[in-house]
Amino acid sequence: MAPGRLALGVIAGMFLVLVVVYAVAPILVGASVSVTAGDFLVFPPEGFSLRWYANLAAEPRWRAAFANSLIIALLCTVIATAIGTLTAYGIATIAGPRLRQALVVLFVLPLAVPHMSLAMALYPVFARLGLIGTHLGVALAQALFSVPLVVLAVLSVTRRRDLLLVQAARTLGAGPVAAFRHVMLPQLAPGIAVGAALAAMTSIDDVTAPIFLSGLTAGTVPKTMLDSLALDSDPSVMAASTIIALTGLGLFALGSALSGRRSGARAAGPEA
Repeated sequence: MAPGRLALGVIAGMFLVLVVVYAVAPILVGASVSVTAGDFLVFPPEGFSLRWYANLAAEPRWRAAFANSLIIALLCTVIATAIGTLTAYGIATIAGPRLRQALVVLFVLPLAVPHMSLAMALYPVFARLGLIGTHLGVALAQALFSVPLVVLAVLSVTRRRDLLLVQAARTLGAGPVAAFRHVMLPQLAPGIAVGAALAAMTSIDDVTAPIFLSGLTAGTVPKTMLDSLALDSDPSVMAASTIIALTGLGLFALGSALSGRRSGARAAGPEA
């Protein structure tokens, strides 16, 4: 191997290591502080103790926050996945490429608008509808952030050949719902799995919508973390942060595994 190419490979490897450290180091620091035996947020941690995790289970506000986050994440995932999947399928069936591209841009616009602006715009509408301080209200706002991710994930696995199979099923007498359920839905499953995981991750991590829309009764873990930092700043915040990080990593791994399994079965199907 030429010396120049070897040097370039070493530099690229070092850069990759630095990027990985930059991405992973904050998680490791937060996790280490969460098991400190001290009473304050200090790094490096003072001793080792799991009492801050026990504190999360003991305090009613943290228990309520985790319950709210779970309910809202489930609602957001179901709403965003259903809307995003049907939207992506509808866009894929449009023949004109320019119209398809225009609709994709339209549905991913929420990604370009700051979440705070969207939450502020939703506040008077949700207040009118009585959705402030409800799980559904927060979930609907977070679904608005998540639908574009589902649309992009599902569109990425949509193939024109699959649409022709749906048309063939319709020709043989299948109704539109049956054709979509039995022919198209299995083909879209990898994208749906990834989109659902992204929607759940977005909901669990989001703090903007809960700040404006959760009121006093639907506060999530990220909002409670923010409140805790302003009130007491004990290491319980880091324990909650570590749980959120591990949950996000778990959802990512689950979505990737489901997508990979479905994609493998899909690729092997025609050969069987």
